[in-house]
This record gives sequence, C-alpha cells and structure tokens, in this order.
Amino acid sequence: MKASKSKAGFLICLCWLLYSVSYFGKVNYAANITQIIDFYGVSKAQAGIPSTFFFFAYGVGQVFNGIFCKKYPLKYVIFGSLVTSAAINFTVAVSTDFFLIQWLWLLNGFVLAVLWPSLVRLLSENLPQEDLGRSSVIMGTIGIYGLSAVYAHFGMFKLAFYTAAVSDLVVAFVWLFLYQKCVRLAYDSRKNDEHQAAASIQTAQKANAVGREKKLLVASVGILCLCAVGVNLIKDGLTTWVPSILKEEYAMSDSLSILLALLLPTVAIFGNLFALTVHRKIPDYVTHCALFFGLMLVLVRLIIVTLHNRQPYLMLAGLIIMCFMASSLNSLITSIFPMFMREKLNAGLFAGVLNGFCYLGSTLSSYGLGVIADNYGWTAVFFTLMGVCAAVCVVWCFYALVKRVHKKQSA
Repeated sequence: MKASKSKAGFLICLCWLLYSVSYFGKVNYAANITQIIDFYGVSKAQAGIPSTFFFFAYGVGQVFNGIFCKKYPLKYVIFGSLVTSAAINFTVAVSTDFFLIQWLWLLNGFVLAVLWPSLVRLLSENLPQEDLGRSSVIMGTIGIYGLSAVYAHFGMFKLAFYTAAVSDLVVAFVWLFLYQKCVRLAYDSRKNDEHQAAASIQTAQKANAVGREKKLLVASVGILCLCAVGVNLIKDGLTTWVPSILKEEYAMSDSLSILLALLLPTVAIFGNLFALTVHRKIPDYVTHCALFFGLMLVLVRLIIVTLHNRQPYLMLAGLIIMCFMASSLNSLITSIFPMFMREKLNAGLFAGVLNGFCYLGSTLSSYGLGVIADNYGWTAVFFTLMGVCAAVCVVWCFYALVKRVHKKQSA
C-alpha cells in the first residue's frame, strides 16, 4: 500500500507544483492592487477592471475546458498555457499602458483556465481512491503575496510580474519532461489495486446520499453552483480588497497591509484540509455549504462591529476565519465533489463548470465590490456579503424541505 501511495504521489506533487506556480501569474495583480492604484493613478473601480476581466475569462474558460478537456492532449496544452501566461506577465511587467494591461489580463484568464479542469480530469482518471483526498489540496497563493510585500516595501511591485513570468516558464518545462513518467506511475498504482477500485465505488455511494437519486443530484449541483458564486465573491473579495481596507481605514503602509493580507491565503491551505475532515462528518455537500455560510453570516456582522470600533487586528482575525471557511468550501465544491463523485459524473466537466461559477463570483467581487466601496464605503461591502450568506441559508431551507419530502415518498 505504501508503494502505491508513493507512486501516485509523484503525479500529485507535479500537479501541485504546476498549479501553485500558476497562481504566481494569476493573483499577482490582486496582491499588488494598492501599488497599481498609486502607480497608474486609477480609482478602485478602475483598478478592479483587469481582475474582473480575468475572472470573467477564467470562468468562461473553465466551462469551455471542462467540456473539451477529454478531447485534447493534456501534456502539450498545459505546457502551452503556462508559457503563454509567462509571456503575458512579462509584457505586463514592462508596460506602462493600463488600458493594455486590462486586455492582457483578460487573455491571461482564458489561457490559465485550462489548468483546473484538466488537472482534475488527470488526477481522477489515474489516482487510487486513497489518494483523492490529498490530491485536492493543490493550491498556492502564499509565495506571491509574501514576495509582493517585499517588492512593495522597496517600491518595485512590477518584480512580482517578472517573478511569475520566470517561474511559469521554468515549471512549464519541468512539466513537459516529467509528465509521462508521473502519469504512468500513478495509473499503474490504480490499475494494480483492484480492491481499491471496488472500494472507490462503495465510498462514492456512501459519501453522498443525495447522489443516489438523480433529481436530488441535479438539485445539489444547481445549489453548489450558487454556493460557488457566493464563496468566491467572499474569498476573492477579501483577498483583493483587504490591503486597501487596511490602508484606507487604518493608514497602514502598502507593504504591511499586503503582508497582513498574506495571512488570508496562508490559512486557505488549512481550509482545504479541513474540508475533508468536515465532509466525513457531513457527507451532504449542500448541508456542509449551508452550515459554513451561516457561520460566515455571523462573522461578517462581527467584522462590521470591529470596523466601526477601529479594531484592525480583531477585524483581521475575523477576515482570516472567513477566508478559512470560504477556502474550505471552495475546495469542497471544485475538488472534493467532482473527484469523489467520479464514478457518477464526468469529473473534469463538473470541475470546470463549478469552478466557472466560482469565478463568476470572483468577477463580481473585483469590480462590483470596488464600485460599492467607492460609492458607499467598506461597511456597505460587508453588508452585501451578509446578504449573500443569508441567501444561501434560505435556499438550503427549501432544499432540506424537498429532501425530507422526497425521503418520505421513497420510504
């Protein structure tokens, strides 16, 4: 059994490296948004446009690639995606034209959209059941936020884009050379473990009682799409705008506010692991989401109180817990659900579709929350997030009622 884990681990590590480095070229704009506002002399709403373009293209691309990821060669398409993103980041680094950056970031969103559904498809097709859980934790935004704090301190934020360009290019060639060997080792592990393959079906059936009935499964997917929008409206809204909140409300320096915001993606990693633990206790995906949205509703209200009372570190603590919960749900929706349901669903397709809805929420978070902040202040932004959490809780109430009626009729 250990040998099997070790062989599958090579592919997991390669995917983790690739996806983590791809984040360098994905979140470096948001990580440096306060510096970008000052450098280009734009408003918060204008500064949110490139992120909005990125999230829109990334979301549409997720659905597109979710549909077609079974039809193209993953090895070369993923290599091309990283190389193209490297070229885009280099161009942004040398450009002084903010208008050009908006469209380059739109293109960057589309080319990076290849990665998630393709990697989920690759892992779901080749990993033994026992390795699915740990494979879901292929996230990584910590590095670029830490570097951005250093770059901002020395007034050289564009180095973040150079860093992304070089990192993407190096890892693209690592992927190209190691792909075939890692896939073969992982596939052999799954193929040789016939008992594990049989257990996979039993685990999938036991893990999600809703999936046993087609109508409830469809309803679950629909509600998870709604939750995906809400989760990323919160998660990416916090990641994008917390540096600005800390700078404007508490006069913190750019480097300090970015460094404090680094805590948000740091806890995201533990949120992914936590999602697996909670899923074992609450196998119903929709109920799991509703519970966390209810807790986040309470947290947002407390954050508003700390904002009014001028308590930055208490507010930051609340934001960190919220990001932890939102990241946990993001992992549940886009990774755990499609992978654990691989015997019933096309994992790559549903990973792409659900992640597409996630980035619809991200699109709304960048520009939409920026507009609300410009016109009504940060308190209004947090009341908006409260409304999102409350809406999900209301939808869950109807879902729970329908599920109970359905069970009585089936009895």
